Amino acid sequence: MSQAQTFTPQAALLRVLIAGESDGPELMRKIKDWTEGHIDLDESTFTQTVRELEGSGLIERHRGAPDKRTGEAHVTFALTTAGHASAVEILAASLTRKA
Repeated sequence: MSQAQTFTPQAALLRVLIAGESDGPELMRKIKDWTEGHIDLDESTFTQTVRELEGSGLIERHRGAPDKRTGEAHVTFALTTAGHASAVEILAASLTRKA
């Protein structure tokens, strides 16, 4: 993605969620990979980005079974119907830029 720097963290998160539900660390890695390192979110920025997208109704948080070691619920994130539509637009724009 040679022009990934033109995408916001919000757009990048929506774009990588097209592939399916993932947890935070995996999403941060996927964003960094997809943007070729142009967007490298720290935990604080990732959390802020998630809150913005949840507040807009574009993604939702799923709580899974507790981790046996920590006792904390495994949290994953997924696109809502509205989020999927936005993500498809982002994907189309990224493909147009490559052409």
